[in-house]
Amino acid sequence: MKSSIPILMYSQRIIEEKIARVEAERGITLQRYGIDRVADITAHLDKLVKPDGSLWRKLTKEENAFITNERILCQLDFLYWAERYATIQLDGAMGGGLGKLRLWESQRMALQKIAEMEERCWDMHKQNLPVDGICVVYHKARQLGATMLARCLIMHRETLSPHMRCMSASVDEDKVQELYDRDKLILDHLPWYLKPSVGFDVKNEHLHFDKLNSRILYQQAKQQSGLGQGRQFDLGHITEVAFFPYPQMIELDYFPAIPQGIHTLQVFESTANGRGNFWQTFSEEVRKGYHRRWVYLFVPYYVNSEKYVANPPLDWVPSDLTMLHAKRVYETSREFVGRDVMLSRSQLFWYESEYKSAIQRGSLNFFLTNHCSTPEESFQHSNLSAFTPETIQRLRLQTTQGVPYELASTI
Repeated sequence: MKSSIPILMYSQRIIEEKIARVEAERGITLQRYGIDRVADITAHLDKLVKPDGSLWRKLTKEENAFITNERILCQLDFLYWAERYATIQLDGAMGGGLGKLRLWESQRMALQKIAEMEERCWDMHKQNLPVDGICVVYHKARQLGATMLARCLIMHRETLSPHMRCMSASVDEDKVQELYDRDKLILDHLPWYLKPSVGFDVKNEHLHFDKLNSRILYQQAKQQSGLGQGRQFDLGHITEVAFFPYPQMIELDYFPAIPQGIHTLQVFESTANGRGNFWQTFSEEVRKGYHRRWVYLFVPYYVNSEKYVANPPLDWVPSDLTMLHAKRVYETSREFVGRDVMLSRSQLFWYESEYKSAIQRGSLNFFLTNHCSTPEESFQHSNLSAFTPETIQRLRLQTTQGVPYELASTI
């Protein structure tokens, strides 16, 4: 799509502004087709393609109009594309198998944060001021869809926008392969009218879309060469940051490779991994506002109310410690999810039963890391301590949250 409009696509306000401009420039009216309707038309168009990729017949005016509509609208609106065209492996709690992306609340939280950053970038861009781009530190509990959302964000840009340079990195070869496999799943299931031609495809190393001249480089933390050294990357997704054996390569090699610009999108995501390491230091500094370009996002375990649940017996009564946990969630949830959260009975039962099981296994610190309700709770000591993890957790839950105040000067 030839247009002077920068390719961003997350804020609904900006999406509507861009759609209005494109419609005015081209003299067209874009139509949002329903998910089922798109699936039906795509199935129809697939039947027109021969095994060699050519068409059995010329497209009708209506078919051409639909394809044009989808190519433009998908480029401008990430969520429209993701819900209709991004094929993923569904979570086991959702039945498993393959399907299109359906955002969980945790993913909606992340997309909302990205949209807010986009609006700031867009406003700065319109004033011809320097733009930092969208840079997110994504600190999270386990299995909340962060990696899947990030891969969809990356593949949306890479398959629809020209000249996109992307770094995708993780802690080891196995984790990098997971990123590559998710990308290929999306790419292989795109309909022919949205699938870019692939110039190079080297497993776990490189994807290059030749006509778009967009590319994805896959690297791992254990490699001897620097991470993205000597290059620039508009797009970036680094997972398991807390587990990098040499995190200095991120600061030394990768940070200088992130350009300031309207197209920049960078996502660093990880669970915690102990205390006193790069991830705790960097994420907490971003949380406190010490890094201008980066915005902090914490996603607690309980945000997807259908994810971590279990059926309690009719006579089950939550323990005192469980109720202290529920109280702490209620007191802190507004900061992290934007509303006061009262855990359901099924969530409380899941938490209490898993908590007790972790104590029996001697792994409470790992449980709290993986299923944290606050950032402080996620950063657990991995070594033996004079106090057991359950003692520290009980003390933490019994403390009162501090309230900041300012002393007025009497002079």
